[in-house]
Amino acid sequence: MLTLIAQGIVQGISEFLPVSSSGHLTLMQYFFNFEDPEANLLTTVALHFGTLLAVIYYFRADLIPYFTVAGWRNPDRRKIATLVIIGSIPTAVIGLTFKKQFESLFGNPSAVCVALFITGLLLLICEKFKQQENLQNIEEAPLWKAVVVGFIQGLAITPGISRSGSTIATSLILGIKGEEAARLSFLLMIPAVSGATLLEIKKLAEAGLPPTIDPMALAAGTLAAVITGFLALKLLVYMIKKQKLSYFAYYLFTVSAISLALIQFAGK
Repeated sequence: MLTLIAQGIVQGISEFLPVSSSGHLTLMQYFFNFEDPEANLLTTVALHFGTLLAVIYYFRADLIPYFTVAGWRNPDRRKIATLVIIGSIPTAVIGLTFKKQFESLFGNPSAVCVALFITGLLLLICEKFKQQENLQNIEEAPLWKAVVVGFIQGLAITPGISRSGSTIATSLILGIKGEEAARLSFLLMIPAVSGATLLEIKKLAEAGLPPTIDPMALAAGTLAAVITGFLALKLLVYMIKKQKLSYFAYYLFTVSAISLALIQFAGK
């Protein structure tokens, strides 16, 4: 149980901070010899579901009006819903088309290290765009920007490419305000992670739980992901306000270099 709680804490912290939760989980599972691919994949999906619950709670003020008639009458809310729907299409296409290829990377920690380095570069690049003029709220953004961000989110299925980092960085480069970029990123996360979770539930209904999985331990890990995820989300919004995303880039460069060195030279 403690192992899954530890993974839940790592997932919660790294899902919202732009450092790639899937990359950290892959390296953690590799270095600590969690050698059950089916159980590892189920764990990853369950912990992502935990952070999904955290983001739903954090953005509840945005989401609750969509369950009322008055909410849908608001043109800004209709525009945001349209952006999320349009942005989710390329994510779904990429995820469903290349699902097996992406899943295979969970067993390749060296590729994860390279992906972490790429995420760091993207965070440094977006720093150059944070002082643009005429920055937009998301309801002001044209639909094509949602398509681009959704496409990047699809590529971020790659372990080591941070979903939050890549989508927030892309939104900033496209001229969307910092806090609004985070808002768009995490609203796009909801259908993406919901879809992945439903696919995994379907698979589990057909095959059953892997025998090495303890349901109570998995639930404890998921709860840990919910709590730490909510706290990490608050920290990320604060860091975006302070324009400190480059700090995460240097962290990713360090983790990538150290992990790759251990893999190549320490027999891991």
